[in-house]
Amino acid sequence: MDFTGLMPRFPNDRPLTAFEREHRLLQKKRLDVPLLAQLCVVRMNAGSLLSVDRWYAWRGFVALLGAIGVAFGVGGILMLAWILVVGELPNENGLWEAIFIGMGMCAALGAAGAWVACKEMFRWTYYPIALDRKRRLVHVFRLDGTVLTAPWDKIYFTLGRGKGTFGWLNWDIRGLILDGDGVTVKETFAFCIATSRVENAYSHWEFLRRYMEEGPQAVLDAVLFCMPVDGKRESFAFGKERIFANDAQQPGLAYLILAPFNYLHAIMRWAVMRTSNIPAFPPEIEATLRPEPGDPYVRDASMNPEDLR
Repeated sequence: MDFTGLMPRFPNDRPLTAFEREHRLLQKKRLDVPLLAQLCVVRMNAGSLLSVDRWYAWRGFVALLGAIGVAFGVGGILMLAWILVVGELPNENGLWEAIFIGMGMCAALGAAGAWVACKEMFRWTYYPIALDRKRRLVHVFRLDGTVLTAPWDKIYFTLGRGKGTFGWLNWDIRGLILDGDGVTVKETFAFCIATSRVENAYSHWEFLRRYMEEGPQAVLDAVLFCMPVDGKRESFAFGKERIFANDAQQPGLAYLILAPFNYLHAIMRWAVMRTSNIPAFPPEIEATLRPEPGDPYVRDASMNPEDLR
């Protein structure tokens, strides 16, 4: 799991780095790699592709960590209050002062946990990224609910590195919006993949690039499922499946050990989805993303198994 860009935010108002120059991804350069959709597609048609964001796969995990902090904080306050009131702790030798200091520390832990949890809760169910192939535009739903629109051909695409669990570095795909000087990064967004294998990052980039440069027929076979979040909140059943899919490649024993924690994660993901708003592009943008009648390349969550729609 990797929440780079959410916590902490991507650095902006800076010059391009040597790493970004070395790992630039060119819109017109075809890579001979297998295509990887990475369960990113919400819907697709001949003219546009709607993708989930970089943090969607692990949505709910940050809130779960925050909830654990809140639980320990509140539990600590209640325990100390019980000792003070029910246990009739005498006011001597600084015992009451120690209790109140402990309560203050527990309150701080709970407040910090609530702050962390609200990085996901009461926000947006996901942050869509739309590729408009006909108009060659990219629309990015920002964290604050505003929308970035930029020409596909003007975006500086590059591999990025994010920090995952235990400090491990992951690869991702970033779009940099440059200032007029061509070297100053004004804004950064990232597509959905965050992976320990650079080969997977290239494969996902090629999936996106071929859609924009060669059309939907070039990527159709790679789209096996669509995320059921278009204008609605995902179901608990789908959220659970999406979380367990993250560990699908784990050895059997590790998968079983992680299962109880994944169920807690699924519950918190459901809470995040229920407390968050459903994102929507402005009507003038949304109108450009709808398919034409009879479009043979339409793909959406209706193609999923019935319990995952």
